[in-house]
Amino acid sequence: MDYEKKDVIGKVPEGLWYAWLERASEEDKRDEVFMKKLVVRRGECLRFAPDSLRADRDVVLKAAKNCPSAFLYASDELRSDRKFTKQAVNLNSGVIQYVEDAFRNDKGIGLLAVRKDGGNIAFLSEELQNDIDVIEASLGGDLYHLRYASEKVRGNREIAIKALSQYGSVLEYLPERLRADKDVVTAAVGSAWNALAFASEDLRGDRGVILAAVRHDGYALQFASAKLKDDKEIVLTAIQNYEGDVLEYASERLRDDKETVLSAVGRCEYSIGYASERLRHDKDVIYAVLEAHPGQFENLPEDVQDNLDYILFGLESVVRHLPAPEEYSFFDDAPSEYYTDFEQSEDDFLDILESMPREALREDPALNDRVCRLALQIHDAYYKEGDYPYEVVHDRLIGRVEALFEENDVPLRPILKEAIRALDAESEEKDEAKYGHLGLEERLFYENLDRYERIVGRSVRKYGPEEERDYLSPGGGFVGNCMLSFVKDLVYAQPGLCHDSGLRDDDDYEVDLDKAYEEIHARLSPKIRVVRNACESFYSENITVDVTGDIHLILVRAVPLRIMQIWVNKVDSEHEHGKRLAPDRLSEFCGMVEHISEICGRYEKTAQQRAAELRDRFGL
Repeated sequence: MDYEKKDVIGKVPEGLWYAWLERASEEDKRDEVFMKKLVVRRGECLRFAPDSLRADRDVVLKAAKNCPSAFLYASDELRSDRKFTKQAVNLNSGVIQYVEDAFRNDKGIGLLAVRKDGGNIAFLSEELQNDIDVIEASLGGDLYHLRYASEKVRGNREIAIKALSQYGSVLEYLPERLRADKDVVTAAVGSAWNALAFASEDLRGDRGVILAAVRHDGYALQFASAKLKDDKEIVLTAIQNYEGDVLEYASERLRDDKETVLSAVGRCEYSIGYASERLRHDKDVIYAVLEAHPGQFENLPEDVQDNLDYILFGLESVVRHLPAPEEYSFFDDAPSEYYTDFEQSEDDFLDILESMPREALREDPALNDRVCRLALQIHDAYYKEGDYPYEVVHDRLIGRVEALFEENDVPLRPILKEAIRALDAESEEKDEAKYGHLGLEERLFYENLDRYERIVGRSVRKYGPEEERDYLSPGGGFVGNCMLSFVKDLVYAQPGLCHDSGLRDDDDYEVDLDKAYEEIHARLSPKIRVVRNACESFYSENITVDVTGDIHLILVRAVPLRIMQIWVNKVDSEHEHGKRLAPDRLSEFCGMVEHISEICGRYEKTAQQRAAELRDRFGL
């Protein structure tokens, strides 16, 4: 670095001072005033300082405080001074690594170092590492540091039990003698079940030790001896003390024991996969699985999945697991034992329904009615408070059931047909009454505005106004999300602009990005933010155009596609949508950007007014 001495402090980063000094002249290094300024801020620079500074108590202490290794460069007189060494260790306990050997064996200095940081015991003499007072002081703050102690200290039974009661995994570092000590191992597995992996083979066959371990965490069963994996009390205790599956580690005999398997499948949905073949076909076991975990229907044996009684029980179990409608929120986890979201219960219901024999549904109207009523129960539970803000009728469960029936030539029963017809009619009637007098553009905006108001209303009813305070604030998400969705809808609604069905990946379009840029630049130059920047979702060339302050339209030429795509992107948002654009539509794209930019301000002001009204309504 070609900097003169006078420029170093002002122009060279502190982290590079040491490197500068390595090339500095001896004359520069002899400048006490200059060197002192470096040393007190970067202690490692003491290595190049003149002897006068290396013998200066105050300078060395300041250097060691910010860099413990600086103590190596103190004068011999200071390094041999016990009082000074103790003072330096007190300022920065890491200095203990660099003191004279005599002081590594000094109990007073050693106690000071380990009390500040138990890990410093590793830098003391062997004698002090075996000193009970020192080892207890080092473990006082964190008993985990026993692992760094000498073998003699690690072999101290009393200290080992004390440490293992908090950090069972330390058993791995103890002598073999202690890993075969029942009291020591029992203390370890009481705080960390996986400590059992380091116990002696004899103790992994000790019933008392294994029972203590599985009471702490059932997963410890995997380390038990083969004999104890066949102990029914131990296996049942393990099952009750682990959220996951431990039946895998039970003996073959117990995996064929009905009581053991029933306990396992009630606790863990995956346990059925480890039951014996006989019990996987047992009626009581199958009903227990479906009662507790209807989503596991697909993991039952294939011949079981063809059984009409089990199929119906599974469908009913999905309904039984639904949370109470008044407690459900579309926007947070539902308070249900099994289902935390609407989509999962819907998918499980359809997965089970697909296993039902088509002939049975066609030939048995009562069975068909029963299935349709179950589907309506799920629908009614989730849509009790009004229309779900993101989906139309045919995207809901009853619409998906209708599509499944039509695909398999199953007649739709009047009960479901009438429900779908009524919902369609109600939705159209509501939409027409509210939006029928509006033009396309206004309708898109107000539908979005009402959508986000419904979200706020649901959330306030569920959680109270505090949850929505930030969302409805001037810089909150209500306005931003509404406007982002509105812009997406405008892009989608442009007639002839987007060609989802008209273009394929292999269509012979050659996109000249230079010409595209020229046309866009001629009309939108103030709005162009980025040109040919790598889009996060593609390795590609693209042009980013500002629509509003934080909403952008991105024209992407994706590799290997030769057509272009429009992406709507909001800064710091995961919401993106893409549409394919033919090259001959660039002029329409420019017109769309100009139009959206013109109207967004007006609509954004309306959205802000609505947010203010909601703040007043909910007392925010």
